[in-house]
Amino acid sequence: MKKVIFALWMSLLWANSWAQNEHSVLVTLCGMDNYPASLKATMEKQLSGLLTAINTAEAMGTDINYSGLNVDNLASQSIGMVWNSVHFRTEYSDLALTCVRSGNEYEVRNIGVNMKPLNDTYKEDLWREICFLFNAKGKIVDFNFAMDKVSYERIRMEGAKLDDVSERTTIVQWCERFKNAYNKMDKNFMNDIFSDDALIITGRVSMSRTKGDIQVPTNVYTKQTKQQYLSKLFEMFDRAQDKRNNYYINVQFDDYEVRRHPAKPHYYCVELRQKWNSSTYSDEGYLVLLWDFRDKDKPKIHVRVWEAIKNYDMFGPDGPKLP
Repeated sequence: MKKVIFALWMSLLWANSWAQNEHSVLVTLCGMDNYPASLKATMEKQLSGLLTAINTAEAMGTDINYSGLNVDNLASQSIGMVWNSVHFRTEYSDLALTCVRSGNEYEVRNIGVNMKPLNDTYKEDLWREICFLFNAKGKIVDFNFAMDKVSYERIRMEGAKLDDVSERTTIVQWCERFKNAYNKMDKNFMNDIFSDDALIITGRVSMSRTKGDIQVPTNVYTKQTKQQYLSKLFEMFDRAQDKRNNYYINVQFDDYEVRRHPAKPHYYCVELRQKWNSSTYSDEGYLVLLWDFRDKDKPKIHVRVWEAIKNYDMFGPDGPKLP
């Protein structure tokens, strides 16, 4: 009996060792020549280890093993929320990635991964790009799905002309966190990101019948407070998290446009296209978000407006009054 147990233990040990070797990832970070070599080495080691652990877990069909990795709880929880419904993996063993500094943090973006859905609730592309955020000591502190590289570089180029690259980079990070909070059904994030007096205008497309019995789309708009909006949103989160319902929520953002307020530089308007898909309702429209970055570590959304066609001018005469 002892021999059988020992043989099984050795078999599992060999399988795990083979999986780690077979799915190892080696990361080289570019764009860090002006930063300490020790920080670069730490970040490369941590990211290589984490991507290897993710590939190994995907191959073995297990949870991700964070042993030996310096990963913040926020980052591991963000990965775990995704991992519960869809696994993913990198397909290349050697990755040369660009690191961008954002304030006191460092971001590594546009890591291509293949998505491996666990069920039919996953409705997004099977090829996605992810990003990781590091603190000044090389610890991984956040994980998100990233916007495409072309859009990201365009926003940075616009920032270079207006001398606010860092601010726009931070805005992109927070918009990505905002989008992913919908998909990860993160109630705490949603509660924190909206200001208490936020103006929220939601919309939906309904079908109405004409006299000729022809169905035509009609846009219905509703003005809500923060509490009204979150109450309904959290009800959807609860339904989606109950596995018996087979209910899902999937939100995508693209076509970002970022504008800085001409007189109040800590306020930014972000216009983007939103694709909302759930098991009971789907639409496509535009979000207009007013971000307050007076506290860069804890920005707030003061206004969230959905519209079927771009029309709302956040900084125009009919826009909200700013403090």
